[in-house]
Amino acid sequence: MQTLESVSHVTKAQHIYVPSLFPALSIPTRMRSESHFSGKGVCIAMIDSGFVPHPDLTKPENRILRYYDAVKKEEAALPPTKPEVYSWHGTMTACTAAGNGFLSRKLYSSLAYNANVVLVRTMDEKGSIPTKRIAEALEWCLQNAKKYGINIINMSVYADEMDTSLEHPVTKLVEEASRRGIVVVAASGNNPRVPLYPPACAPSAITVGGLDDKNNLLEDDGLYHSSFGRTIEGLTKPEVIAPAIWLPAPILPGTPTHTEASALSALDNMLDDMLMTTLPLLLPKTGLPLELLRSGNVDEIRTKINERLQGEKIISPNYKHVDGTSFAAPIVCSVIAQMLEANDRLTPAKIKEILTETARPLPSYPSEPQGHGMVQATAAVEAAAVATL
Repeated sequence: MQTLESVSHVTKAQHIYVPSLFPALSIPTRMRSESHFSGKGVCIAMIDSGFVPHPDLTKPENRILRYYDAVKKEEAALPPTKPEVYSWHGTMTACTAAGNGFLSRKLYSSLAYNANVVLVRTMDEKGSIPTKRIAEALEWCLQNAKKYGINIINMSVYADEMDTSLEHPVTKLVEEASRRGIVVVAASGNNPRVPLYPPACAPSAITVGGLDDKNNLLEDDGLYHSSFGRTIEGLTKPEVIAPAIWLPAPILPGTPTHTEASALSALDNMLDDMLMTTLPLLLPKTGLPLELLRSGNVDEIRTKINERLQGEKIISPNYKHVDGTSFAAPIVCSVIAQMLEANDRLTPAKIKEILTETARPLPSYPSEPQGHGMVQATAAVEAAAVATL
């Protein structure tokens, strides 16, 4: 039996360092999902900024059924491999909806990790997504819905006009999609002081606001700063909320951000002597000031590494934190994919009914910004499995 005295030399000789990386809870964990359904046989169309063929969607098997560029009006089997500025948002939302966490050994997977996807680019090189292009993207999805088996359309983009009428071209197409049996999920927006834009105000859309679960499981959930309001028909939007902050999303491979995340993560996990030896090699690959090379203070260096990791929201070499209702919406899409795998007879109206009836309201917060409350993934899937039309 060792005494305190016999092990004291170990304590004195070793510097205990806790890495700065602050991982995000996985989506299945934060959604408390207990379902064995994975969206198999379901197809989610992502209308978004742009995409790359991320490994979380293409490995070990490719689940991207088609790519349509609504800017160039071109189709292809896969999106371009070269990342562009407009590729980030769409790739992140697509992996939130259907990523299998390939680059994280399945840790950062979605709930619908076996679902197929169709990817539709709408953002041009100037960063613009005009209403006409969103409408064209929706039209393409409707024209090709049977060909690719599109069941769900995720829309984390917004039209230009603050128009809640049923005659708005985007709203009209959302309603048509619903009539054809396609579920449309729309992000509500990220500003509670701004009214809803199409498609979030479309009556048939499942509009999703944001939850702040504090990246923990302590039941101290709060509201994210989502947009909300009423449609021209008097319907309250959003219908439900889902996690919208501290979410894990992919860093695009081959980008400077990927290089920096890899370098910072490596430095962060090194022992002091390794850190000081490796710093001259890796520091230039980060956004840290080169003056740190002259510092002999390991604590100062670690502080700067920590600040940079937190500032860039890096949680691993391949993933970072993201926030916004743009990511809450695809989480709900992944729940719907599970529901449709459990019961492929469900209509868009029935799916909305189940999601709202099984949702859990936050009792300490007003009802309008949260609708019926937080989506309950397990309860929704269980109800879907036994639902009758």
